[in-house]
Amino acid sequence: MDPESQFLKIRNLRNRENLRRYEVSYYDQHIIQCLVTKDKNAVDSWIQKVEQDHLQPNQDLAIVGLAINWRRDERPTNWRPPLQVNVPRLYRTERQLDEDFNMHHPVATLQLCVGFECLIFQLFLAREVPQSLSDFLNHPRCKFVTAYPGITKLVREYPQLQINNRRDLNSAAVAKYNEIGLYSVDVMTLAIKVLGYGINMSKHAEVSRWDDSDLFGHQIKYGCIQTFLATEIAKSLDEFL
Repeated sequence: MDPESQFLKIRNLRNRENLRRYEVSYYDQHIIQCLVTKDKNAVDSWIQKVEQDHLQPNQDLAIVGLAINWRRDERPTNWRPPLQVNVPRLYRTERQLDEDFNMHHPVATLQLCVGFECLIFQLFLAREVPQSLSDFLNHPRCKFVTAYPGITKLVREYPQLQINNRRDLNSAAVAKYNEIGLYSVDVMTLAIKVLGYGINMSKHAEVSRWDDSDLFGHQIKYGCIQTFLATEIAKSLDEFL
């Protein structure tokens, strides 16, 4: 059994036309409730529950893991970005080259995680972006934490989704460990460095059709654990955020 299947499991709880609910277990210790939807009303309800459970005046700021995914195709091994890319081609990592190659694909999903509640919102398929989501991303009692490749692409394609209080986990890790290479590693690699544990997910999950209406189990696990691990890393790097 591969490590991903052994330590990261998924159970389907409910299927409806516009939403699906799953239970994702991580090392059989953390049980994460995951909602996958393109429906505005389902997003409204998820945010309302999070506000009731985590954003009360007597509670600490809520740490919210945030990530995006978009369609990623396999990059030909000899492909290099055009010269106008800001960062010189000579210094691009393999992962950065993958991002450059697929940058023309629009954002497909936005993932959020608070505590053990995860939302995978299918932005690409949604009829509209809920106002509740825009308001939530500016909530004064939220601290949003992201890892490479960050959310610049999201804000560029959806200007209404500005994020008020965002912290970069890669910068915090560099500040703590003084390792410049941590600027361009993903959340899975950061987790192994910061927490001492994590999962080396197969590239099949990352390089897949995130713009499809029916996401596969490996995609849901990947999207869910991306944001959950971000919150766990943030707790360990709190003094550097």
